[in-house]
Amino acid sequence: MPAPVTLREITLAFDREPDRAAVEAALAFDPPLEGTVRWRGRTLVFVPAGPLEPGEYRIRLAPGTLGRRAEPLREPFEHRFTVREPGVAVVQVAPGRTEERLVELRAGQEPRVLARAPRIIDFAVSPDGAQVAVVTAGPDGRGSLALVRVSDGAATSLVFDPAINVGGVAWSPDGATLAVVRRDALPVGGEGVPRAWLVRLSGEFVATLDPEGLPSLYPSWSPDGQHLAYISPSDARLIVVNLATQERRDLGQPRGGAAAWSPDSRIVAFESVPRTAAGATPPQPVRVVSLDAAVDLVLGREGEIRSAPRFLDSETVATLRRVIGPQRTGTDLVFESVRDGRQLRAINLAAGTDLVLHWDLAPGGRSIVYTVQTAQQFTTITLDLESGDRTPLAVGGDLPRWLP
Repeated sequence: MPAPVTLREITLAFDREPDRAAVEAALAFDPPLEGTVRWRGRTLVFVPAGPLEPGEYRIRLAPGTLGRRAEPLREPFEHRFTVREPGVAVVQVAPGRTEERLVELRAGQEPRVLARAPRIIDFAVSPDGAQVAVVTAGPDGRGSLALVRVSDGAATSLVFDPAINVGGVAWSPDGATLAVVRRDALPVGGEGVPRAWLVRLSGEFVATLDPEGLPSLYPSWSPDGQHLAYISPSDARLIVVNLATQERRDLGQPRGGAAAWSPDSRIVAFESVPRTAAGATPPQPVRVVSLDAAVDLVLGREGEIRSAPRFLDSETVATLRRVIGPQRTGTDLVFESVRDGRQLRAINLAAGTDLVLHWDLAPGGRSIVYTVQTAQQFTTITLDLESGDRTPLAVGGDLPRWLP
């Protein structure tokens, strides 16, 4: 059965001020969809109530007086869109190969190369799944940024400058902006510190996340687009900035990696340092903190390494768990309650010395994809969380991520 797909939002932008009530009354979907309507200025934002089944959809506006100054819509407006079964993108790394490949994998289709380079540093899928922002490095190791259209693989260069070295990249929830980590060449040689910037899709760098231009890494957007979390390496803190007010909050000391956000944008989970270093093998925990400070949990026991947090929903967080020492059991995926830290479920993903370092939750939350690394071999597997069925994919690779 095709898997349902979660669309974060469907937007309609108007060139004049709309009569919001009239527009909402004229709006219809075929087949009908349940959801909520929000507004961003002149843009109507429809947020579906749940996952959409793959198939054809139509959005319509009936004719009428839809402008705030009684401007009419004289003809019906109609737009069709297709929801596809989700695919997977992985970075294919083969021993002895002089290039890495970003490969798209979809059921019933041959694997397709979206990008290739001596090294693929990072990539991020746009919220609508239409584009992938890809950071690649050439033989000199300097990173550049391009947008790749998923439909045909066409690439548009955004940042290719010998004075700029691009690192990580993340999309804003509305798909209009990127957060990009860059290092700048210094006049005396070498490079400056890494800084996260907001970047328009034209390639224009707008502003740094840190107002003083201090180092910043691993930017992560909240689902509502109102906040960004990032690591401040100069003082080893995880900072959350409100993009409207520029208010900043210190959530604690991270180990590294991008923070994860709950779907309601209230809670952040991140790889944390232990609060105390007691014991022979102190835990490497994940900390879960709400912006209002009502939630503050530390997940992980002595001898455990917790990593790569993701929220199944606003009440449940999942992390990778490895146990070091004589009691090691491989890698488990552990689901725990955000309210009290109680373990709800654990799934073994890899045994013995095999590693799982990266995984992703499917749109709709019914499946995951993960990669098992055995020596230099990568095996990428999808797992249905309801049935428990596991399916190895035709191509194994690092950094597995779902494609809507």
